[in-house]
Amino acid sequence: MNNNDRVYYSHEAEMYAMHDRTVLAILFLIFGLGIGATLALLFAPLSGKSTRQEIGKSMEVGLNNGRDAVEPMVKRVEKEFEDLKKNIEDHRK
Repeated sequence: MNNNDRVYYSHEAEMYAMHDRTVLAILFLIFGLGIGATLALLFAPLSGKSTRQEIGKSMEVGLNNGRDAVEPMVKRVEKEFEDLKKNIEDHRK
């Protein structure tokens, strides 16, 4: 009998087992990411100051690109909201 052939005596017991496996997988994922981040910083080709500057520049570029992508949508929603507001006011008259 292998692990996939387990017999659960209730749906609740099966759900607890699934929850435990999920929590364990998430913990291992977080642990692995932490180790990976630590190793990346230890073996980074740049100094800490240079690395922080590069990260800051990258984040700034990413934020600017995000703003550029979102701005047209925000303007469109604002225009549609104004049109809706005008239509409601016209129907009230």
